Amino acid sequence: MYDESPIPRGDLLAMISDQIPEVYPDYGIKKSEALAVRVLEDLYILARCAISKCRVTYTDAITLRGYGNRQNGRWLDDVYSFAISPLGFPDLTMLVVNAATGQPSEDAFQTRRSKFSEIQISEVPREQNRCVWFEGYEAVLGPLEPIPAEYHYARSVMPEPAQEAEIRRAVSNAIQRVNGVGKVTMKVGKEYVGSGNYSELCLLTSQLLKMQKGRCALTGQPFEMRSTEEGGIQDDRMSLDRIDNSRGYYDGNVQLVTQFANRARGQMSTQEARCRLTQYEEP
Repeated sequence: MYDESPIPRGDLLAMISDQIPEVYPDYGIKKSEALAVRVLEDLYILARCAISKCRVTYTDAITLRGYGNRQNGRWLDDVYSFAISPLGFPDLTMLVVNAATGQPSEDAFQTRRSKFSEIQISEVPREQNRCVWFEGYEAVLGPLEPIPAEYHYARSVMPEPAQEAEIRRAVSNAIQRVNGVGKVTMKVGKEYVGSGNYSELCLLTSQLLKMQKGRCALTGQPFEMRSTEEGGIQDDRMSLDRIDNSRGYYDGNVQLVTQFANRARGQMSTQEARCRLTQYEEP
């Protein structure tokens, strides 16, 4: 998935700074640069929570940051908007929770959802686990120190099911095609207009996998759910395919196909690809 070297800190700061004027047009260069530094440090904290498999309270998150007001969640909006989503990470802000409920503040979550995402509050526990199961943080950010145990509100010990691992892998590959994450010359932004974020694409992939009954939309081949190390056939593993190649990865323009079928289709229409890929049958 993330096969390149970690992205240099300077490139990450430049990526974040470039987006700030769109949201805060009154910020000057120095203020934008200062916010970019804070956003990047906040990203490191949240990614450290994920690798530590833990959630933290709003109060402890502010303690780890060293500044801020636990009643003000704008920093979570900023780190999501300027760093988490552009890098194709799952929504790490879901790991910051209310001490009484173990879930994100519902009001703050609903505000962020209305601005950034279609994910519902009922889906938060699954998304929290997806934050923990995701494996690309250190590949992009470099080595991360675990969060000290005294700040752990709770840890996730649920192992990742094989199907979830395949969804994560397939969505991560699609996100890289959208954002160019991990490239030597980093290209940030939605090349394919309208593409969903990581959490939305994971949810969509889960739904499509059920609708397609675990089979390729072009060939009918059952998807391989084993890794290569487990003896799985790479070409039969799942891939997100855009039905209209000029548009993005979103509901109505995505089908699940094998990696082989995705490569073989190229620029052919879905109908032509299905015809060509299934025209031969064993006697």
